[in-house]
Amino acid sequence: MTKINDDIIKIADQAFLKILADDKVLVIKHKIRLSDKSTLGMLFFLLGGIFLIVVPYSKTSTEVSKYIGLILGLFLLVLSILTLIRQANDGIKIRDGIISFRHNLKLKTIHLNGSIKVKMKIEVMKIRRRETKGSDFIIVTHFLQAQNKETPILKFQMDNANAENAKKLGNELTRIINAKFR
Repeated sequence: MTKINDDIIKIADQAFLKILADDKVLVIKHKIRLSDKSTLGMLFFLLGGIFLIVVPYSKTSTEVSKYIGLILGLFLLVLSILTLIRQANDGIKIRDGIISFRHNLKLKTIHLNGSIKVKMKIEVMKIRRRETKGSDFIIVTHFLQAQNKETPILKFQMDNANAENAKKLGNELTRIINAKFR
């Protein structure tokens, strides 16, 4: 049976990942982060899209402003809904020699063989603004590598202050996934 260390489970909670593992199945999914700045931003865009759709029709407006409000509102609405759906559905599942993963709204299923491995890449993203400290993130991406082709299967990010924990979690996920391939 695949045993996951309690420290790894705690780090996964910090990264908003849910890990379920036993002898037959491994599931790693993202959790919705309502307290995260990006999720709050998407909810703001969602409400802004609804506002742009409703307001031109509730107030007396010209036909042009109604159409522009409708088009911009629908664009913001669809964009925010797709982003929230992507965040809720991304993840991987390994069962009976088959890996199914959803990354950026694309679902793929691959039958495992001995030539497939999972590799991990780490990137640090620095966001700077004038007169502010800015934000630093560590982004950990897992790739399915087969025949010199890399396909992203899982991506998570954490604050750069937790870089060591992110690397530890990434390495452990790589080990667990590669162990399921055997």
